Amino acid sequence: MVSRFEPVTRRSRVFAGVDPEQHGELLTSVQAASQGYRQGESIIRIGETVAFFPVVLAGSVQATVPRGSNTQIVERFGPGDSFAEAVVVSGSASPVEIAALTDARILLIHKQRLVASPHPGAAVVHANLVQEMSRKLVHLSVRLNLLAEPRLRSRILMSLEDITPDETGSIALPYSRQDWADYLGVNSKALLRELRRMQDEGVITLDRKTVRVL
Repeated sequence: MVSRFEPVTRRSRVFAGVDPEQHGELLTSVQAASQGYRQGESIIRIGETVAFFPVVLAGSVQATVPRGSNTQIVERFGPGDSFAEAVVVSGSASPVEIAALTDARILLIHKQRLVASPHPGAAVVHANLVQEMSRKLVHLSVRLNLLAEPRLRSRILMSLEDITPDETGSIALPYSRQDWADYLGVNSKALLRELRRMQDEGVITLDRKTVRVL
């Protein structure tokens, strides 16, 4: 399990500062395990408490909250990303539903075994996870500001600011039009109308899943 996913742990922020040659030994010392999930399968349900720090080894997962008859996308995570750190650290119930966006495999690191482990890398990993928690709380604050913004155009531009453009200045959208609408908290028709207006007014150019802010 460890050797197969070693390239992922090497580039994950969770293991930053730990000698990659010690990753396997560290994970063995805390009895870490991996769990596979099929696309659409729940990993953490709303109201559930979690004792394991989850790290994506393969595939991708998505956090959502109910919004009327639909769901609101909160965040997505890919290989190397940890998630739900605040739920694990606080021991509180999860406020979001986290499910596999694609077939996924998740590394599960038990909180108490990590804290109690004598392995020198365990304290580093725990500190990294707490740092990731803080970073995500800041990001969540930005996300809440986006959803509180009454103007759809401003929401669109704010969401694009979070995506790094390529060397030409083009932004490749990481989600479908419907997913983008869900992320912004609007219906897809309203999003499409506003994107067309922005394109007609010379604010953006739009080519399928590529956007350029002018």
